[in-house]
Amino acid sequence: MPRDYDVVIVGAGMVGASLACALAPTGLRIAVIEAVTVKHNQQPSYDDRAITLTPSSQRILDHVGIWQQIQSTAIKKIHVSEQGHFGFVRLDAMAVDHTELGHVVVARTLGRSLHDRMSALVNITLICPAKLQHFQRTEAGMTIKILRSDRVETITTGLLVGADGSRSLTRQLAGINTHEHDFNQTAIVSHVTTQRPNEATAYERFTPHGPIALLPIGSHRSVSVFTVDSADRERYLTMSDAQFSQSLEIEFGRRLGRIEQTRPRHSYPVVFIVADQQYQPQLILLGNAAHTLHPNAAQGFNLGLRDVAGLAECISEGIENGLVIDDSGILERYSRLRRSDQQRVLRFTNRLARSFYNNFPLLPTARNMAMLMLDTMPDFKSSFIKKAMGISGLQPKLVSGQV
Repeated sequence: MPRDYDVVIVGAGMVGASLACALAPTGLRIAVIEAVTVKHNQQPSYDDRAITLTPSSQRILDHVGIWQQIQSTAIKKIHVSEQGHFGFVRLDAMAVDHTELGHVVVARTLGRSLHDRMSALVNITLICPAKLQHFQRTEAGMTIKILRSDRVETITTGLLVGADGSRSLTRQLAGINTHEHDFNQTAIVSHVTTQRPNEATAYERFTPHGPIALLPIGSHRSVSVFTVDSADRERYLTMSDAQFSQSLEIEFGRRLGRIEQTRPRHSYPVVFIVADQQYQPQLILLGNAAHTLHPNAAQGFNLGLRDVAGLAECISEGIENGLVIDDSGILERYSRLRRSDQQRVLRFTNRLARSFYNNFPLLPTARNMAMLMLDTMPDFKSSFIKKAMGISGLQPKLVSGQV
């Protein structure tokens, strides 16, 4: 029986919209279901947060046709330190013969470019505002019920993609369990102006209550990510701008001089969520629905984009080889392609979190010695930088520049 769409994506956030754009050249009929109106960037993931994009992510966004429209700031250096200890790591793009280690993009800007691109593609239909209600597998494929304008509508598809965030309804309706850990931390995000120029350097400083990051978005402007104990969340959100600037200065230090101005603060819980399975027949989870990571290494969205590239590659090559969109071989190949990279990033972010928030005797000294060793060993540092940039190991073709 004919289907309404070949692929239905639940969630028009950064991962869902990126997948729709990446799949568009295949000619497949794609629908994107979004519960929140996308006008004026009301989609909750398109806010004032800073997104750190690796070079692999830049290639993917260039491939889907939006990189040139995104206003971004290059990261040429990264400085990592721990409060009250001697160790530090300095990473420089020149060490791996690159002009930059990555870019910083404000989520709102990225969202606008993604949705402009989707609107320009004739085989993408945005169903918005609408909410997923239920789905089941039938002879016609995946039958999906959505609520739109107080009416329940039914659409059919060959593949359902859940890109609807950490608390994914798609995942819940599929009966997929998760492994979760609450770090009892909250990330408080604000735009700040500093007395000294940041010189295109991204800073990350580990403290007993979580990391502090300052990500450059201009010569004297940065996005601060101030991780605090969740019990202190309201205190930091309700203090005056002057008090917050002073608190941030005390924790971060004076590397950039005084923090002279802050803009409104927003908070986000820090949790770890991994789905027990990422795919079922005719269904796959992407982005935070599949794995929500600690933000300590800014790897979450970059990993999600590499998953987008991998799925788009497997679907495109599967169709070229005569497979139908709901052939189980497509998702099986995707799982094999992406397993190693996913596991590497999950291990890295979790070990980093456990290392810096565990003060067993001698552990602080050991991790600071490790930072100093990394900083003084060029070959090891080069390998580390390439992994952080997402340009080493087995990757989808458009990440490695093969398409």
